[in-house]
Amino acid sequence: MKNRNISLAAFLTLACALPLARVSAQINKSSASTSQTSPFKVTADLVSSYYWRGSVSSCTPNFQPTFSVFKGGLEIGAWGSTSFDGNYKELDLYASCTAGPLKFTLTDYDWNLTGVTTVKYFNYKSKETGHIYECSVGYTGPESFPLSISANVMFAGADKKWDETLGAQDSSKQAYSTYIEFGYAFKYFSLFIGITPSDGYYGDYYGGYGGFNVCNIGLTATKNIKISDAFSLPLKATLGFNPQKEDAYLVLGITF
Repeated sequence: MKNRNISLAAFLTLACALPLARVSAQINKSSASTSQTSPFKVTADLVSSYYWRGSVSSCTPNFQPTFSVFKGGLEIGAWGSTSFDGNYKELDLYASCTAGPLKFTLTDYDWNLTGVTTVKYFNYKSKETGHIYECSVGYTGPESFPLSISANVMFAGADKKWDETLGAQDSSKQAYSTYIEFGYAFKYFSLFIGITPSDGYYGDYYGGYGGFNVCNIGLTATKNIKISDAFSLPLKATLGFNPQKEDAYLVLGITF
């Protein structure tokens, strides 16, 4: 079973590595129309708490800015998240390529930027780095059948296997943590379900969550708050559950 999961991870990694890519799940793609389109995108989210793929990153409000440059279907940018209490900080770099209904992605995550165990940002040594590298491929269906599917594999960096004998992660072995999500969009809300086929990050690497599990399921609703005839704020609420951890969350977010 584990060999099969590693093979799946390797296949997805190769499939994603061909076209350089990444689109952050946190990024909103709306931009103002002008007579001359700017090649830059600057947005920001304010969220009541920060959950990612069914796992809690920060229980306090977070500010999450995005800065990117794009041309055609190519985009390169940075996404960050900082908690109001200063106990959580994340910086992710990404590149994305969109080809029709497909999006190919490559991400450099780093959420090890706070606390007493902070790893220096520019430390890229495989056994010491706080960076995690991930390849993703996503599909978004047409309006007549708005099904979305994404597969995401962490292929290098700090995503290491848990060793029961050591009682810690084995710095010499990659976990190839994999997350697959299915979604379906309706007029005012969307449904999603996320699964992980093997041991890894989505079970916190340890604690009896190993193997195939449903780790994220829920719905997201959106609503625009009208400020003026020319300006409105997108409001988003997500109700989610993590069956494998028996956890639940409700997150409210506003996009600027």
